[in-house]
Amino acid sequence: MKRLLVLVLAGGTWLGACSRAAAPPIGAPTPVYNKTTGELEQLISDRNGDGRPDTWAYMTGTRITKIDIDRNGDGRPDRWEYYSAPPADGSPTLIERADEANGDNGQAITRHERYVGGVLQSVDDDMDGDGRPDKWETYEGGRLARVDMDLTGRGTPTRRLVYGADGTTTRVEVDPDGDGQFAVAPPPAATEKSVGTR
Repeated sequence: MKRLLVLVLAGGTWLGACSRAAAPPIGAPTPVYNKTTGELEQLISDRNGDGRPDTWAYMTGTRITKIDIDRNGDGRPDRWEYYSAPPADGSPTLIERADEANGDNGQAITRHERYVGGVLQSVDDDMDGDGRPDKWETYEGGRLARVDMDLTGRGTPTRRLVYGADGTTTRVEVDPDGDGQFAVAPPPAATEKSVGTR
């Protein structure tokens, strides 16, 4: 009887823990409902199948308001997506912006994405983790059109890559003075070939 009581208590503790942070089956989000209204509040998923939740979609009924994602498996979100108010025509909500923490501590925001109509428009990135953006991406119709980079740490772009519709680099520009005036970069100097005899 004493052994059975211990098992029951242990089982109760385990079940209590699972009710708070149960890992859902792969590909099948676990819904969480409001205890008062019965409205869907959250969907919790294990997208990588490691047995631990890594995606938390916050809901108002069937409408997504926010999604938190743990990309590195440390149990803490490092990407946060924010969604629009529901359109009047009843179509799905659309992503408006997203933030990412790509630094060493996994929590300081280093990347900001902005969307219009659910389509990516621009990104600014803090690649070196100094708290200031040093890479800026511009999109046109969802395709990458331009990347500006700060290669000197001054806080403003010094180099620009312009992309064509096919994704190839069509132009490289530089702003060595930091005045915001970009000019086409000169072609790289030709490498001199040494002449020898065989």
